[in-house]
Amino acid sequence: MTYPHADPSRFDGLLPHVERHLGPVTHGQGPGLPDGGNRGFAIGFHAHPRLRMVSAATTGVRFQRVDAPLPQEYVVSAAPEHEEEAGYLAHVIASGVIERARGYPYGGGYLNAEPLIPGTGVAFLLAAAHPFADAEFDLYRDERGEPALQLVTLLPCTRAEFEFVHAHDEDPEVLFDRWRDRDTDILDLYRASAV
Repeated sequence: MTYPHADPSRFDGLLPHVERHLGPVTHGQGPGLPDGGNRGFAIGFHAHPRLRMVSAATTGVRFQRVDAPLPQEYVVSAAPEHEEEAGYLAHVIASGVIERARGYPYGGGYLNAEPLIPGTGVAFLLAAAHPFADAEFDLYRDERGEPALQLVTLLPCTRAEFEFVHAHDEDPEVLFDRWRDRDTDILDLYRASAV
């Protein structure tokens, strides 16, 4: 499905909105592929001004043929030393969304058979609200105040954490509680599983 409401002029304030919550863009990756093709989105890297956090945020997925209640863009946040890995995970998610032509609802996610990054346990990316941004970050409104885009954050999880959520009726809140109880640094992509 295409979005007649994905008019580029509706997104004039999107970059300032994202920068207000995630920090300024420091650099980016364009949509070009090594073979000369176009992946359909770019990735901007944001450095948070107060937290030890970088975020890889897609831009351009909103103009693709993706079935979702609103156009979507995707964010993966990590510790600054894991910036490259965060960019890779954002690429994996956005490429998969475009290929499947279907977005992610909160509580859904992407499960891989093997860890997505060698040396980590990250095999699942959980779609959720951003845990370190204000609540208004996740829903971008156009200049008329109308909902125009959903920013979906993908939280890197281990397979055991995925199975934990699955065993609790697909309720991600049980995992969030476990992370809080264990004081888990979810920005550390090389962390041990909390389950």
